[in-house]
Amino acid sequence: MKKAILLGALFSVGSSFAVPLVNAEFSVGAMSHDPSGYIQYQGDKVDVKDGFGLEKETKPFARAKVELPIVPNLYLQYIPMKFEGQKTRTFTYGGYTFSGDVKTDVKLDHYDVGLYYNIPLVGTATAGLLDPELGINVRIINFDGKVTELSTNHTESKSVTIPVPMVYAGLGLNLPFVSLIGELRGITYSGSKYYDITAEARLKPISIPGMASFFVGAGYRYERLELDDVGDVTADIKIKSLFANVGVAF
Repeated sequence: MKKAILLGALFSVGSSFAVPLVNAEFSVGAMSHDPSGYIQYQGDKVDVKDGFGLEKETKPFARAKVELPIVPNLYLQYIPMKFEGQKTRTFTYGGYTFSGDVKTDVKLDHYDVGLYYNIPLVGTATAGLLDPELGINVRIINFDGKVTELSTNHTESKSVTIPVPMVYAGLGLNLPFVSLIGELRGITYSGSKYYDITAEARLKPISIPGMASFFVGAGYRYERLELDDVGDVTADIKIKSLFANVGVAF
């Protein structure tokens, strides 16, 4: 939460010093994440809900876009995730057979850094109604997971930070006082897939000509990871998220 507040303060200050030919927007909000699917690591296929007991969690998030002349535009996004669960089950994970009460803690933070271009011909041809974007995105995933058998206090843990290159595509539909936005990020390699899709509706009730406009938004995000025996891990994980945010564009 402190990271989101700090980013908000920095960009709020920045909005008072808008640079000609540079467009930018910043938003903060809350996102509710609902995980499902399974993971298999040196043992059984374990369902994330029925096996690990992971439940829906809500966390803050923040994002910023800066559109620059000539050079690629910049897209930054921070989506933290944390899941906890406890189940009475027997399963093998990480080469160890857990039995009885098992507690699971997972941190799965996302840091996105994207470079993209608007497609000007489409925007010009539609008089600004459509705003398509194409580019590349690097998602840095900070993963920290622990599975603990409470009766023996035996723990299997894994921490890793992984940069994932992805293709990025976005499309905005700009109407008076309302915008509809869709985004896709994804990669596929050797039988494994990772992608997410975001859809958002924005209401723009306040606009100060020549300075800034304020918006409120709500949307849905779908993330899916399919791993086919990568580092002894086979998985099909889905995270469905609802979110709401507020922001400023200038």
